[in-house]
Amino acid sequence: MIANWVGNYSKHRATLTPNKKAVYDLDNRQYYTYRELDQRADMLANFLLNLGLKKNDRVAFLARNCIELIDAYYATGKIGAILVPYNIRLSAVELVQLVQNEEPQVLFYEDTFKDKVMALKEQTGIRHYVVLTGASEKGDDTPYEKIYSAGRTEPQSCPDLTLNDIHLLLHTGGTTGLPKAAMLSHQALLFNSFNEIVTWNITHTDSAHILLPLFHTGGWNLLTLPLLHAGGTIIINKQFDPLLALKTIENEKTTFCFGAATIFKTMIDLPEFEEADLSSLRWVMAGAAPTPLSVMEKFWAKGVRFILGYGMTEAGPNNLSVLAEHLTWEEIKEKHGSVGKPMYLTAVKIVDEEGNEVKDNEIGELIWSGPQIFSGYWRNEEETAKTLRDSWVYTGDMAKRDEDGFYYIIGRKKNMFISGGENVFPAEIEKVLYELKQIREACVIGVPDEKWGEVGKAVISLNPGQQLTEEEIISYLRSRIAHYKVPKYVQFVDELPKNSVGKILTADVARLYGKPGQ
Repeated sequence: MIANWVGNYSKHRATLTPNKKAVYDLDNRQYYTYRELDQRADMLANFLLNLGLKKNDRVAFLARNCIELIDAYYATGKIGAILVPYNIRLSAVELVQLVQNEEPQVLFYEDTFKDKVMALKEQTGIRHYVVLTGASEKGDDTPYEKIYSAGRTEPQSCPDLTLNDIHLLLHTGGTTGLPKAAMLSHQALLFNSFNEIVTWNITHTDSAHILLPLFHTGGWNLLTLPLLHAGGTIIINKQFDPLLALKTIENEKTTFCFGAATIFKTMIDLPEFEEADLSSLRWVMAGAAPTPLSVMEKFWAKGVRFILGYGMTEAGPNNLSVLAEHLTWEEIKEKHGSVGKPMYLTAVKIVDEEGNEVKDNEIGELIWSGPQIFSGYWRNEEETAKTLRDSWVYTGDMAKRDEDGFYYIIGRKKNMFISGGENVFPAEIEKVLYELKQIREACVIGVPDEKWGEVGKAVISLNPGQQLTEEEIISYLRSRIAHYKVPKYVQFVDELPKNSVGKILTADVARLYGKPGQ
C-alpha cells in the first residue's frame, strides 16, 4: 500500500532512518525508534478505524506527556482524524463544556484522572474510553495495552487528506474564561516545523527534553514536531521536575531547551545548578511570560546562550526568536529584552488602530500571516472574525521594532490602562521590576483613582529570604521609567496565580488584588 504523504510523516521518517532513536520516555526508561513509532501508530490507527472513526472525527486525550500521545499524533494523521489533547488541570465542569462542544468519539485517559472521566461519562456523548494505565473503575474501558497485544500493523493512510484539513485542536491559555479551541491544519503544523528547522538549523543530531505539556502549543510545536520531522530525538516524562531536567541535559547531552520563565527559576534555585554541566546546549529559550534578567544571567555565567522568543497558539507559535548562534555575547546581552526577529516563513506587521504600519520604535499591534497560522476557532465564528482578518492574525499584543530589526513586546492591548490620558502598558513596567533580583514574580494592573482615572498597582512576590520595601521599589522605578508609569501601590503576596505553563493570570490577579491600596 502506498501511503499518502499528508499526515503520514511517521512512515516516511521510518523509511529514511528506521533505527534512529526518536523518543526516550524517562518514566519507563525506554527508547523508541522511528520504525517503532510508525508501527505503533499503524496499530493505533487500525484500532480507531475498527471503532468506526473516520476523517475529521475527534480523538481526545486527558493525559500527561507520554508515548501514547505521540502514537496518537501520528495515528490520527494517518486516518485524517483530529487529535484533541485536554488540559489536565481543567475542572470536570470545564472539561464537560469543552467536550460537549468538540464532541470527541473516543477519550484516552490516565487513571489518575478517573474522577473527571466519570463526570464526562455521565454528562457527555463520548462513545469509547481507553485507559492508559491501570484498570478502569468499572472494568469496561479498553486498556491501551490491548491495542498492541492485538498486533494489527496494516499500514493506514487517508488518500483524500489535504494540507487544509485540521489535525489538532489546541486550546488557548484560557487566562480569561473557558479556553477556545484553535484549529491547526496539517499545513500549519508542517510549516511551523519547517520554520524552526530552517531558522534554527535543526538536524538529526539535535535533541531536547520537552518541558511543556503536550496539551499546549509549546509542547507540540516548539521542538517536539520539528525534531521528529528532522530525525532528532525528544525526551519526555509525565511530571516536570527541575532536578530531573538538569540531569537529563547532562546525561543525554541535549542541544535545545525551551520553557517558561517559571521553569528556569526553579532550576537556578537548585543547589545542583552551579555544578550542572550544560555545555551541550546550543541555546536555552524562554517564552510565554516575562523573564527576569537575573535568571538569564545565571545561565550566561555558565556559558549558556539564554535568549527569548515569542509565539501564540493562533499564529504559530513559531514567530519571533533571538538567533543566539548568530549573535556575539555582547549582542545577546545588549538585546536581552528583545524577543528577536521574525522566523523564516512568517509575515509580520506592527499596525496602528487604522491598520497602518508604524515606524521603528513606535508602538502598535503585532499581527501575523503566513502558512503557519491557524484556521480559526472550533465552532466559534464570532471570535474567529475578531482574531483572523484578511488572512492576518491580530494578536492583541502591543510591540515595537528597533532600528536593528529586533522586536519587543510592550504589553497586551486589553491589559493597557490609561492614567491621566497616557497609555500605560504593564509588561513594560514588569520588565523593569524583574531587574530587581529580590523579585520572584510581578504583575502590574490598573486600579481606579479619582484624580487620574486609573493608576498602576504592582503585585509582587519575593524570592525566599529576600527583603524589599515599597519605597525601594517605587524609587527604583522612578529612576528607570516615566513617572506616570510608576505604580501608585505595591502589594506583596506569597505567590501569584498562574496557568499550566507558568504564565501569570492577570485576570485572577485583578480579581484578587484589584482594589486601590494594599
